[in-house]
Amino acid sequence: METAIKTVQILGIPFYNDSLETALQIAHHDGGLFLAPSGPGLAELGNNPYYDRALQKADINLIDSGYLALLWKKRTGESVQRHSGLKFIQALIETSSFKKNTRQLWVMPDQAHSDATKHYLSKQQIKLDDEHFYLAPHYTEPPIEDQALLDMIRAQRPDFVILTIAGGKQEVLGYWLRNQLDYEPTILCIGAAIAFLTGKQVSIPKWADRIYIGWLLRIITDPKTFLPRYWSARKLRSLLKRWGTQMPQSSQH
Repeated sequence: METAIKTVQILGIPFYNDSLETALQIAHHDGGLFLAPSGPGLAELGNNPYYDRALQKADINLIDSGYLALLWKKRTGESVQRHSGLKFIQALIETSSFKKNTRQLWVMPDQAHSDATKHYLSKQQIKLDDEHFYLAPHYTEPPIEDQALLDMIRAQRPDFVILTIAGGKQEVLGYWLRNQLDYEPTILCIGAAIAFLTGKQVSIPKWADRIYIGWLLRIITDPKTFLPRYWSARKLRSLLKRWGTQMPQSSQH
């Protein structure tokens, strides 16, 4: 990582607190591990050392959670620069240099998401073959490693490795991949963000993402799945109150 960046320490995590343009510049020129941890994921800090370590050691932790941004503003009076995973991947895809660079490997949860992503990228003038997509197995307990994926990256040496699998797992996998490679691609862990663009999940307009209500649209569309998930994020408030800038040390919240 060569470009100097601004960060803010929250719950032991150095969160990126700089412009979107600078983040894109780093992705294009410096490489590194980019994470966008969700509110529900952050609410579990202290329970999974593999996840905690990945966030602490990432090159860029985007502030994806609007709830975290609001809680931090209330606690400190400081406004932070929030760039969601959706906002970041959309901006990246729109850059001419990304469109021209087919050295990409997309790690997808299943064939349907892979096909939808390939179709969406094609409409954005990014023509990729099947070899640019990897169907991830069902990862279970940490540590999460994938030798087949690592071998594929070593063979292709893509500039961008984009993980679109479940939060809590992709961060651990991305951290492991970065540590196994002898070069520095940009490894992006964006979870479901691309699915908002491909139509595999509810569309989240830029205005909705900007005012922090993407979570609400997901709940309205699929309350059974997303209401429990986002309800769990409420623990962030007590975590911040207790730990502030420090990493939670146990599951006793």
